[in-house]
Amino acid sequence: MSQYKTTQSQQYKITKATITADRLGGQAGVNKLDVRVSIVELNLFESLDKPYLTGSVVILDDKAIFDKMNFQGTERLSLEMSSVDNDLETVMSRTFIMTGIEDSVKSNDNGKSSIVSFTLLDEHAFLSSVKKISKSFNGNIDEIMIKLLATEMKLDIDTSYLALPDGKTANPIQTNMRGIVPNLHPIDAIKWLCSRATTVTGSPFFVYASMHDNNLRLGNLDSMLSQKPWNTKLPYTYNPANVSSADAQTEFERTFTIKALKIAKRGNSLKLIQQGAVGSSLNNTNLNTGQVSKHHHSIRGVLDKLELQNIIGKNQNVFDRDFKLGDTLVDEYQSHKFHTVTSTGTYGRKKSYHDEYDTAQFKKKVESKAILGHMYKNMMNVIVEGAGFIISKATVGDIVSLKVVNDNVESSAVATEDQLIDKAKSGNFLIYDTRHTFQGTQHTVSMNVCKLEKLP
Repeated sequence: MSQYKTTQSQQYKITKATITADRLGGQAGVNKLDVRVSIVELNLFESLDKPYLTGSVVILDDKAIFDKMNFQGTERLSLEMSSVDNDLETVMSRTFIMTGIEDSVKSNDNGKSSIVSFTLLDEHAFLSSVKKISKSFNGNIDEIMIKLLATEMKLDIDTSYLALPDGKTANPIQTNMRGIVPNLHPIDAIKWLCSRATTVTGSPFFVYASMHDNNLRLGNLDSMLSQKPWNTKLPYTYNPANVSSADAQTEFERTFTIKALKIAKRGNSLKLIQQGAVGSSLNNTNLNTGQVSKHHHSIRGVLDKLELQNIIGKNQNVFDRDFKLGDTLVDEYQSHKFHTVTSTGTYGRKKSYHDEYDTAQFKKKVESKAILGHMYKNMMNVIVEGAGFIISKATVGDIVSLKVVNDNVESSAVATEDQLIDKAKSGNFLIYDTRHTFQGTQHTVSMNVCKLEKLP
């Protein structure tokens, strides 16, 4: 969990950027290419949906270095970053594989240099793409994922994002399982297992990566939404007055000014209804017993459970509880019908991948996807200075505090802060995706954030 500290510089720079290739002696060889001063732009991408980082780097080539080295798409780029004030203390160190050339453009009329853009990928993701596994698993679904990452990918996993504020751990309810990974790449196997994992409230689990360390992280939405924001004392703020008062602010204060805020497609309830995320039915046929179980999913019930567990407050803003079509509440319709087939007893008293002892738990498959769909419904993009993310080691899966002024509200002596704040765009948001952009000593973060409730 992240916390903000104010003792470090607000500017960072790339202090190491070397390209190596195994055919040229690797990282221990003498044929390293130092491209630190040639980097025009570096982008690093984090996402709750990916257990690895991706990225891109734009390099000015005025010495034909990539032609001479015969670039193959298997080169490694090793990066280190430090603060401008203290380049001896590394704040980030990571090695990527340069998987290909995305674009190459001649940079001047003489054609004596080129701007080349390369795609970047974490090495463990590249390794996963060349391996296939078909092996049995046995145990609780989180234990299975941790063991698989350790044995097949040699990766550790951080489980701190399973903790709840009361000290308890929100583990998956999918326990006592047995089965076979069906000939998948290791990362695809992890995604497959993770998509089955839910908490007691139906919230989904995520396995994801952070730029701040080389571990993977296992977390669930309940624990993430229960966190305190890492920037509670100094929310990122958007106010038109920021533009005119920027000169009066300190460098530290400007770090927490929102540069831009954008909301693309939002509030498409019809799409969620058609997908069954609002109201749907889930039937399951047990081939071993012949039993057919039938259950109705309602997003109303899911939100009530989240509120009961203090995961969200009473002011949810993703579902209209009073919306009726005809004389029927919209979540009482079965706008989509799901049907699954299972067979208990395949592994004795152990459950297979899709089995449940309690047939009501089959609904968790729908509830997990429904919660995610409603999170996406309220997503917006926010661009800020990146210093806070480096200093606090904030990442996807953390909660960020935003304060956005309301539309068409003029500040006055009688206006209270509560009247000036846009309650839908302000508050505590889950960071779902980030794009870190480095240009010289400039670092910005474009983050996709979302939540299930608005301020009261």
